[in-house]
Amino acid sequence: MGTNLLSIQNNKQSPQEIIVAKRSLLSRILEVVKGIIRTKGGIFGLGFILLMIFTSIFAPIISPFDPIEQDIVNRFAGPSLNHLMGTDYLGRDILSRIIYGCRIATMVSFGSVTLSAILGVIMGVMAGYKEGSKFDYFIILIFDVVISFPQIILALAIVAVLGPSLFNLIVALAVTSFPFYGRIARAQTLSIKESDFVKAAEALGLKKQRIVFKHIIPNIMTPVYVCVGMDMATMIIYEAGLSFLGLGVQPPTASWGIMLRNGYKYIMTSPWMIFWPAFAIAVTMVAFALFSDSFRKTLDPKERKK
Repeated sequence: MGTNLLSIQNNKQSPQEIIVAKRSLLSRILEVVKGIIRTKGGIFGLGFILLMIFTSIFAPIISPFDPIEQDIVNRFAGPSLNHLMGTDYLGRDILSRIIYGCRIATMVSFGSVTLSAILGVIMGVMAGYKEGSKFDYFIILIFDVVISFPQIILALAIVAVLGPSLFNLIVALAVTSFPFYGRIARAQTLSIKESDFVKAAEALGLKKQRIVFKHIIPNIMTPVYVCVGMDMATMIIYEAGLSFLGLGVQPPTASWGIMLRNGYKYIMTSPWMIFWPAFAIAVTMVAFALFSDSFRKTLDPKERKK
């Protein structure tokens, strides 16, 4: 508590204190990474996620072909040295489309989860900090209304109204999932707002916004981080499903959902068209699940002692 009181009283940090804080944050990150890679599942999950990010950034360099370039003469070609995963019904290279589809999946998962987590955490913390007020009841009402609808159905309705596009898809998925983070944040806030360092901050007359953003939010983020990792895989599934229905990313943009839809039409002619995007989605789901489980164990003191 003494440390918290000292940090509260000193509104301005010296350069030395800032350097120490940065080193502490870096050491904490390294500790978490070491905890994740202690297990084979964590190594696979973290490695695959880093590979997805790398592939998304350098897709134009890694991709052997233009993902929308058509070669009608070589359509429905099977795997070969020239086309490692074969070609689709328009002669487009499937491997190149998988690579560019990874970029869409990464943008949707990180974008929608980040947006929903920020929105949900801020609303949940503000509601929990003002427990019992009209504002608290109003936020809870919003959470209950959104949660009362099945998430995928509500996302379908939002995209149908806004129009199918990558941005609208991210917004729709974020809007339908933020109450999940809001409820977690509110429950954590109800517990931590009774802590000594929060009471000390209030006694010193600090503004509520400063108390919320500097003293409460940083101390409730552990369960949120775990849920973010688990939710990213779900967002990829939703993106694939909406694109499969024609309400996500629009052709000729490469998307795993669009590839599944096209592969379903020609499953008897060229099973490779549906196998590779389905395989990519399945491996991604497994990777995120293993990463989330390792991340949870790393942040849980009881698990670290085992």
